[in-house]
Formats: sequence, C-alpha cells, structure tokens
Amino acid sequence: MIFALHGMCSLHSNIVSDIRLAKETGYQGLEIHTDKLWRYIDAGFSSTEFKAHLDKANIKPSAIDIVGSVEATDKEAQQQVFDQVETLCLFAKEIGAPTIQLNAFEALNGLSVEDNIRITAQNIKLIADIGQEHGIRFQYEGAAWTPIAKLVDYYRLHEAVGRDNFAFVLDTWHFWASRGATPE
Repeated sequence: MIFALHGMCSLHSNIVSDIRLAKETGYQGLEIHTDKLWRYIDAGFSSTEFKAHLDKANIKPSAIDIVGSVEATDKEAQQQVFDQVETLCLFAKEIGAPTIQLNAFEALNGLSVEDNIRITAQNIKLIADIGQEHGIRFQYEGAAWTPIAKLVDYYRLHEAVGRDNFAFVLDTWHFWASRGATPE
C-alpha cells in the first residue's frame, strides 16, 4: 500500500505544487484534486507534461478526486458529467491513475433513499461503461450530508450499479458524521 497526499490538504495550491509537496513530505502517491486538475487542463497543459512531473518526483497518481453531481437528472447536467468523465478517463489513463472518485450531492433531496439509489445507479452505470473503455475504475464516496451516506446504502448502490469497475471508498469520518455505521 502506498501513502498518498490528498489534494484537499493543500487546497489553495496548484497541482504541480501538490506533486512537490507529496515528494517533500514523504508520500509515494497523490490523490489528484479535480478542481486543480481542471485549472491545469484549462491553462493548456497536457497529461504528458503532468506525467513528466509525476515521474520526476517518483509520485504515483492514486486517484482523481472527484466527479460530482453523478445523481443529475436533467439531460444537460448528465451530459456535462459524462463529458467530464470522458476527459478525466483519458487523462487518468495517460498518467496512470487507476481510479476516479464519484460523489452524489443533494440534487435528489426530498426523494426516498431508494429513489436516490435507483437514479444515481442509472448514471453511474453509464459512467462505468465510459471508464471500462479506458481501463478506469470508479470509487463512490457518500458525503455525510447526502442521501446515500450509510454503509447499507453503499452496498445497495453497488448492487444496483453492478459493474466490475465500480466500488466504494470507506471514509470513516463521513460514516461517523452521518451516523451511518457502527464501530463494529
């Protein structure tokens, strides 16, 4: 297991500085913060340049974190998510990041947990299919304040998606904050 610096630890830094920070503080990997990655891409930098920075520092990209709003229901928002996923999958493949994290937020508040799972799973199936074409897997993290935040609901979402390249990440803080799991 490698230890990776999470890009949120240096929120107001840029992504190239995150690589330097990871190296200088003894990490072997970097969980790439998506907002920083979009700024890097939008500034005209390439995955080849980014990979060179990683290689020079001997830092492995552990994951790209996050594609949010995966529970979107309107066609325009869904297409925006799918377009982001396609771009990030290409980038991830080129830099050697095996995983992209997915999050649903609060667009479906007011609906039952069952409906949240059903709607979110429909989108994640399509996302996982995009990732499959590039050899990328996805991990879901339910934030404490969102409808799909309990461990039992993670399992239900995982079953509803039913894709080999989809799993979930266990963030104990979110479970504690939502009271979604017991210490056992």
